[in-house]
Amino acid sequence: MSIKEIATQLDLSVSTVSRALNDYPDISPSTKKRVLKEAARQGYQLKGADAAHWVQAKRVITAIVPSQDMQYLDTILSKVLAGTRQALQAEGYLLQVVAIDNGKQELSEFERLVKAGDQDGFLLLRTRVNDPKVHRLLKLNVPFVCYGRTERATQFAWLDLDNYQVGHLSLTRLYEQGHRDIGVISVSERYFFAQERQRGIRNAAEHVGLSIASEHGLEVGFDEEENYLACAEFLLQHPDITALICLTSTGARSAALAVMRLHNTRFNQKEPVCVIGCDTPVDELTASMGITSIQQAPPAQIGEQLASMMVSRIKGVPVKDLQVVLAPGVVKTGF
Repeated sequence: MSIKEIATQLDLSVSTVSRALNDYPDISPSTKKRVLKEAARQGYQLKGADAAHWVQAKRVITAIVPSQDMQYLDTILSKVLAGTRQALQAEGYLLQVVAIDNGKQELSEFERLVKAGDQDGFLLLRTRVNDPKVHRLLKLNVPFVCYGRTERATQFAWLDLDNYQVGHLSLTRLYEQGHRDIGVISVSERYFFAQERQRGIRNAAEHVGLSIASEHGLEVGFDEEENYLACAEFLLQHPDITALICLTSTGARSAALAVMRLHNTRFNQKEPVCVIGCDTPVDELTASMGITSIQQAPPAQIGEQLASMMVSRIKGVPVKDLQVVLAPGVVKTGF
């Protein structure tokens, strides 16, 4: 909102609003109070060493996504960001999504973005083990919220799924259904959520006395076509596998498609491989593919909560009050 629009809103002249904002002595205290209250409501803030120059706040939140994930943004993150954008919009903020490479230039690219100062806060998605972006924002004391945790989780605001329990529940459910030859379709453990889900799977397997062979593990990325080809080859190489735990929704859909197509050919004499998708959305697509899903909350709802936490952090709410774990929900089956 411009000064002219504030003037119109309060039925004052532009000159009066301008002079009130700059604390001119010829403006009455009551008028100054009205103008300052409306300016603050519309996102204006003081700027400058003399604390007498008012500018409109940026009201922009920047979401950082690893560049490979930006190119192949999976269904979960897409819906999370949609929920975030809508909730931030209702609070008067604009959400911009920026992809940054995880390579050698990661920190320098991020540093340029931070120094540009074009945002009021950051949302970091898919946090990694020892994430350098988290370290930098903590040092600069910039408001931020992570979708996921790191080793320094006590020091910042975050919303995370109980990824350990997701992995534990996945393995336990398959074991109770009678599966003993279980494969795991994973992603790099540089992602903190993947590390935790793998830990849950390993501990659950150890608890029931089950050993998951190392050759029954496959690491993939976030490209569905590449994942499908890798999963199809993996299943052909290991026909003894009766169930798959997929750490991402992308991996689950790719694996389920490979299962469906191979079942109509080589596997037509046996039951199709069971597929569990960790945090895979329950929709018509996953239902038609027979994917079992372990999901804590609808992605859009998670996005809304991230937005609310981001606004709270900007307003100065302590980080200890903005650390939320979502417990695993009911396992849902497509068929």
